[in-house]
Amino acid sequence: MNLFLNNCRRRDHARLFGKTAFYDLNTFGLQASMATDVVPGQKCIVASYNDDGDIQFDWYAFDKETLDANPDQKNTKVRVFHGKKLETETMSKKKAAGSRKYGQFFNVKGGFKRPSVIK
Repeated sequence: MNLFLNNCRRRDHARLFGKTAFYDLNTFGLQASMATDVVPGQKCIVASYNDDGDIQFDWYAFDKETLDANPDQKNTKVRVFHGKKLETETMSKKKAAGSRKYGQFFNVKGGFKRPSVIK
């Protein structure tokens, strides 16, 4: 099963946590219980806005999870997902929201769904 990850705030995981990092989740609150069963090789799709305002879908093969310092909140840790980038696909938000492949990222009005992890 593919794991769908919403990065609509364009967090630069590779810059923050190393070149193989592609996503992070808090170790507390709601995010602490999200994506706790990811297995090596599992495909993860990260949706982000690109510089043109379109949606970029980056596909990764999950390798491992690490605990790292959160650069935004001192003295807290985040769960960081690492893996190999497989492919990238870009399309308009309208087209993506209506697509069978990526539609689960969006609500009925075409906006990004709120959860960080969508199964």
